[in-house]
Amino acid sequence: MANKLVEKVTASRGGAIAIGVAVAVIAAILLIVYVTRYQSSVDSTAAAVPVLIAKNLIPRGTPGTAVATKGLYQSTSVPTDKVQPGAISDPAALSGRRAITDIYPGGQLTLNNFTAEASGALNAQIAGRERGVTLTIDPVRGSLANVATGDHVDIYTQLTRDGILVIQLFRANVLVLQSPGAAGGNVVLRVDTRDAPNVLFASTQTTLYFVIRPAAGAARAARKLADLSTVIASSKVG
Repeated sequence: MANKLVEKVTASRGGAIAIGVAVAVIAAILLIVYVTRYQSSVDSTAAAVPVLIAKNLIPRGTPGTAVATKGLYQSTSVPTDKVQPGAISDPAALSGRRAITDIYPGGQLTLNNFTAEASGALNAQIAGRERGVTLTIDPVRGSLANVATGDHVDIYTQLTRDGILVIQLFRANVLVLQSPGAAGGNVVLRVDTRDAPNVLFASTQTTLYFVIRPAAGAARAARKLADLSTVIASSKVG
């Protein structure tokens, strides 16, 4: 019966026109939906803006040059409405700047995260309870000749305990505000004001060794004490 109804409708001129109009309307609707979705997709892609984000934690005080040269960032694209004010897209913009806040992985690098470095202005790199402690260190000790400004180091101390010479971890993850260079000289470390006396005492009354930490993803520093017995026990023969 349905087939007869269709044949009856299509047999008449008016029915054929009505069907044609309906088909055209449906086709137009489908075309509009397709074009709208396509345009939305194009607009979304076109609106993506390149930015730099932190690949790993970037601690406050890290020089912008260290961020750029040590691969602490990666490039990505985000929608326009997700771009933070002052977002940095060119690594060259990091030159001559220093992080003034911790930047966590995935966070956008912005001009608000960094401040312009002033030559010799160490006081601009510390705040609150932080202090810049200057130590005169033998450059032969602990690869200090290879320590660069902005590096983080573990400091070990050599001293005599109960008549036995030992080496143990003194401080971990200390920021180098200023390095002495290959010729030796002074190194400036960022420490808490409460810890400054201990650091100064250790630098004059014990021997300090500096161990360079990875730029990112460093494991916790081992706190194991070493002496002659541990060296002998750990020695491998053959």
